Amino acid sequence: MRDDRFAYFLNAVHYCIWRGDIRVRLFFDKIMGGFLLVFSTIFLSKRYKARLYAHVANHEKETYDYFYNKKTGFHIRWASYRAISFYLCYVACIAFLLEGILYKTVGLISSSLFGMVLITPIWLCYMPANEAIFADDRYLKYFKEFEKMDKSWHRKWVMITWAFCVGGILAFFGGIIALFAIAIGWNNVHLPFSGY
Repeated sequence: MRDDRFAYFLNAVHYCIWRGDIRVRLFFDKIMGGFLLVFSTIFLSKRYKARLYAHVANHEKETYDYFYNKKTGFHIRWASYRAISFYLCYVACIAFLLEGILYKTVGLISSSLFGMVLITPIWLCYMPANEAIFADDRYLKYFKEFEKMDKSWHRKWVMITWAFCVGGILAFFGGIIALFAIAIGWNNVHLPFSGY
């Protein structure tokens, strides 16, 4: 790995989420293309079929830019949002633990203090992640590097990305459960799936 492992890791996760989005989109494009071909063959006359294909061809570049542009495209924005969100789920878990400890030691706290203790670690951890991925479009440089990697690298990082995303969700909900367990005691926490 590189010297900056944090940036490398976040950019690799970001890249894998982005690639996964594009693969899903291409799959649905094939389905929609097949549906459009069958629909046009069955229901449209030759004249309307030609107009439909001309319309699709005329707007193909705009559609491509809208979805696949690496700076402003739909997929890069959606992947960026999710990569940061999964990362912040881990930070939220720590913030929830701090909330539980604060409640246990101090007692009832005001909503403004609750919000400040929750938001402060999230904001402090968001800034380095934002810097690692988006400062000077750093992710584009990493994407160029990642596109040259072999299939085994891609397989490995797809598995790491899945584990990171699922782990973030589990950490978030685990943090909420831990907040209540610390604040009011584990014996008073009744989970719906636990059976008691």
